[in-house]
Amino acid sequence: MWALDTDTLTLWLRGHPSVMQQVEGHSSDDLAITIVTVEEVLSGWYRLIRQARDDEQLVRAYHWLQQSVEFFRDIQILPLSGSAMKLSRDLRRQHRAAGTNDLRIAAIALESKATLVSRNLSDFVPISGLTVTDWSS
Repeated sequence: MWALDTDTLTLWLRGHPSVMQQVEGHSSDDLAITIVTVEEVLSGWYRLIRQARDDEQLVRAYHWLQQSVEFFRDIQILPLSGSAMKLSRDLRRQHRAAGTNDLRIAAIALESKATLVSRNLSDFVPISGLTVTDWSS
């Protein structure tokens, strides 16, 4: 199982060549994102909708929001369970510098026994037991 972090998902959706090549080399059943990534993506589109200054910006933001929702229907989404939440709190005590959402993503990947695919190696590599790889290079 490959759990794509938000940064890698964004690269995939933008057609980044090496990420596209990696994605195409794996079965869609082996690819997933976390519910935290869903939240991050949707929050970004909601922010753009609220900040739109004209009709064109608003239409574009709603278009990408719809594209995201439709994409999420076709990819496995890994949940934040109670045990993953507890694990993320444990990780917080060990990794104070890492972001809260990053620790939740790491906990979900650990619980799912998934390899996390991210460019953010500095926050994820130090987490014991977490396998991390970067498909962007």
